[in-house]
Amino acid sequence: MPSPSLALSTCWHADRTTDGATLLRQATDLGFSTVEISHNTRFSLWPGILATHQSTPTSPRIDVLHNFCPVPVELLRPHPNAYEFSDPRPTARRLAERHSFATLEAAASVGARFVVLHLGSAGPRHLVDPLESLALSGQLGTRPYVRKKISTIRTLEEAFHKAWPRVEEILLRLGEKASSLGLRLGLECREDLREIPPDDFWDTLFARLPAPTFGYWHDFGHAAAKHWLGFLDHAQHLRRLAPRIIGVHLHDYSPEKGDHLPLGHGTIPFAQLLPLIPPNTHFSLELSPDVSADDVRASLSWWKQNQPVRS
Repeated sequence: MPSPSLALSTCWHADRTTDGATLLRQATDLGFSTVEISHNTRFSLWPGILATHQSTPTSPRIDVLHNFCPVPVELLRPHPNAYEFSDPRPTARRLAERHSFATLEAAASVGARFVVLHLGSAGPRHLVDPLESLALSGQLGTRPYVRKKISTIRTLEEAFHKAWPRVEEILLRLGEKASSLGLRLGLECREDLREIPPDDFWDTLFARLPAPTFGYWHDFGHAAAKHWLGFLDHAQHLRRLAPRIIGVHLHDYSPEKGDHLPLGHGTIPFAQLLPLIPPNTHFSLELSPDVSADDVRASLSWWKQNQPVRS
C-alpha cells in the first residue's frame, strides 16, 4: 500500500497572501501537491482559489477545507471559533450553522473530500491556566496539581453535558448536507480543555454520529499538550479512536514553545505514534505563520523520511 502524502495547510501563509492563485502556487513551489484550505482564508482569496482550481491542471489538489472557509465577510479577523454550535444564544448558533453550510458548499465546489469542524466550548474560560503554571514550575503530579485537575475535569464534564444537545442538533443537520455532497466531516480534538468534547467522551459522540460521514480528526500538537498535562495518554487515545480517524493535523509541540512547530523541533514521539494512525488517513501539515519557508520544506523532507510505511 502506498504511503500517505502530506498536504500543506494554508494557515501558514494565507494571512500574508493577497491572491488565491498565489496562495496555491506558493504551496506548489514548496513541494506540495495537496493543500488544506484553512480557516484564515479571507473571502477575497476565494475567487482566485476557485479559478485556479478550475483552470490550472498543475495546481495542488484541494482535499480539505477548515470551517469557517472562506472567512465570513462580517468578521473583522479570521477565527474558527467566532461562532459556536454550543453557544446558548440562538442567533449565534444560527450564524455558526449558516456559515458551516457555506463551507460545505465551498468544499464541494473545489472537489474537497473533508471539512474540519470545531464543535464549540463549555465551561469557564482560562480554567487550565493554573494547571499549566503548576506544570511549568515543576509541580506536575503533585497533590495540589491533582486536586486542581480533578476539580477542573468535574467542572468541564458538567458544562459539556449541558451544551451537547445544542451541538448535536446542528451536527446532524450538517451531516445530512455533507452526505448529500459526498463530504466527510472531521471533528477535531482541541487544545483548550473547555472545548467540546472532553476527551473521555469521544466514544459517546461517535456512537451518536454515523460513519462514514462523521470521523475523528486528530491534532498531534493539541493531543501532546493534553498528554503533558496528564489529561490523556497520547498512544492510548489513538488506539481507542483509530476506527474513526479520517484525518490528521501534523505539527510538533513542546511545553515551552507550544504547538504548530516544524516537525522534529519538539518533543512528540512520532516514531511511536505515527504507526497507530490507520491507512488511508489524510495528513495536513499545520504550521505557525512564524515558521520559515526553509523549515516548511524541512518538515516535508522530514515527513518523507519518517512517514509510516504500510505493508
